[in-house]
Amino acid sequence: MPAAITVLHVQGRDPLAVEAALDAVFAAEERPRVLRLEGTYAAVLARLTDPDLSAAYRYLILRPHDTSPWTPILELGNRTEGLDVELSRRLDGAAVFTAFVYGDVVSGYRLARAAALVDSYLSDPTAITEEREAVADETDPDASDLDAARGHPERFADLLPSGTAPDDFARVVLRPGWWEERDAGSAPATSTAAAASTGDNESEEEEEIVDEVDRMRCIGLALELWAPDDYPLARDPEDIPNAVAGPAVVLAYS
Repeated sequence: MPAAITVLHVQGRDPLAVEAALDAVFAAEERPRVLRLEGTYAAVLARLTDPDLSAAYRYLILRPHDTSPWTPILELGNRTEGLDVELSRRLDGAAVFTAFVYGDVVSGYRLARAAALVDSYLSDPTAITEEREAVADETDPDASDLDAARGHPERFADLLPSGTAPDDFARVVLRPGWWEERDAGSAPATSTAAAASTGDNESEEEEEIVDEVDRMRCIGLALELWAPDDYPLARDPEDIPNAVAGPAVVLAYS
């Protein structure tokens, strides 16, 4: 199973500005910086993932792709709730688009803009609870929680490439799997990545499995978070080519 992957992308800000904003966020929490290292991607990744490093919060800031206005940040330590909103606030309202995937279970995104959460999406709202704080019944989320997790690309239509309609983005990238089954009136599987079978024992047919890592890659491609024809960050960090991602900056906080 692929690892949990979370990548924040900050629009229109260079790595130095992103670094200063991260420092300010953790200084406000009285969490000092314990490591700052710059170098090739492979070298700084090895240092950042060192189990002996005494740091709960670890970030790897990548240089933006030449054709993209987004600066990616790999979050490799503890998750920080609301970090996207706080970064947007400290960067004068910049858009912060966070894409994530948890193994083969669920993928999704969050978009913060003007220091507020603008939109969010989960490929299967029943798969995990930490993204749905108000949901009490995991098997039957209420309508308001489902709407919040459904994804509303019309709210960031300006971030999609010219000619890409929000409805098409939703239909092709966001709806397949759990949402498509629910909208069709069938009982969705617990996870879009879990194979389910229908019919009797003599005629069983596997439902199509949605590859959540591929969905994350498609989200990155659609918003050109890296480049118009590639999104290499939807993979385990150690599998990202050194030439693609480096040089990079590591920041770690206690």
